[in-house]
Amino acid sequence: MTCSEIIVKLGPYVDDELSPTDAQRLRAHLAECDSCSGEVASLRELAAAIADGPTSQVPPTLWTAIDRRLSEQASDTVSPIHRRRVVPFMRIAAVIALVVGLGGLVFVVRQGESTAHASTIDFGVILDALPLDPQKAFSRFLTLYSGVEISPSQARSFAPDLDFEVPAMLPGGFQRTNTYGLRFGSNPGVAARYEKSGELLVAIFHPTVHPEQFGTHQDYPCVVGDHHGHAVAVGDWSLVHVTDPITCHCVLSQLDEVELAPVLKAVAPRSKPSESSGH
Repeated sequence: MTCSEIIVKLGPYVDDELSPTDAQRLRAHLAECDSCSGEVASLRELAAAIADGPTSQVPPTLWTAIDRRLSEQASDTVSPIHRRRVVPFMRIAAVIALVVGLGGLVFVVRQGESTAHASTIDFGVILDALPLDPQKAFSRFLTLYSGVEISPSQARSFAPDLDFEVPAMLPGGFQRTNTYGLRFGSNPGVAARYEKSGELLVAIFHPTVHPEQFGTHQDYPCVVGDHHGHAVAVGDWSLVHVTDPITCHCVLSQLDEVELAPVLKAVAPRSKPSESSGH
C-alpha cells in the first residue's frame, strides 16, 4: 500500500473499522513508514484528548447557523490571478477554539453519511496547509470527503452526472498518478492527482449545486485562456474553478495563466466559455 492509499484509511484504522486484511496491510506499511506512523500517533492523541475532556450541550441550531454564515460570505475584492497572498492560519485557530469551547465536540465525516459538510465544499482544508505541505493538504481533503482510490476507467461511472476528463498526461508534462472517488454529502465527485518532477497538480470535479468555502482566503473572478471562472491564490499556488451547467472543474497548481489554459481545456474539454461563471 502506498502513502496516498494509506492516508484515507487512517481514520477508520484508529477507530478499528477496517477489515482484518486491510488492517494487517496497513500495519505492515506503518512499520516501515515514519510519516504515516506519525499521522496515526497524532490521530490517537487527538482522540484521547477529546475523550478526556468535558462534554457540553451543543445548541441544536449550531450547524445551521454556521452553514448560513459561511454561505453569506461575500467576495468583495477583485484581484488579478498573479496576486499571491499567504494568510495566517486564523481559520485553524477558530476551529480549535470552537472544539475547546464546546468541551471537545468532534465533527467526523464518514463515508455515506450526510453532515453539515454536505451543503458546502470546504477547500480551506487544502488552502490553509498549502505553504507547509501540499501533498498532505490534499490528502486531508480526501479524508474529509471520504476519498477512495479508483481506476481512471471507473471515474466516469463513479460520477456519471458530471462532465470531465482525467487524461493520463496533461499539457506541460504532468503525469496522472492517482484517481479518487469523493462524496460531497449524497453527491459523488472525482479528483485526480498529477505530478511532474515532484511538483503537484490536482484536479477536482464536483456538482455545481454545492457552494464553495475557502476559509480565510479571498475568492475572485478570473479569465484563463478561453475559460471564465474564479480563483483563490495562496503564495505561489492558485485554485482555479471553471463552471459549466453541471460540473465545477477545479485545478490546484503553481502554473501561471499561460501554462494553466491548456490544462483547463484538457480536464474541461466541453465547457463552453459563454456558460462558465463563478459561483
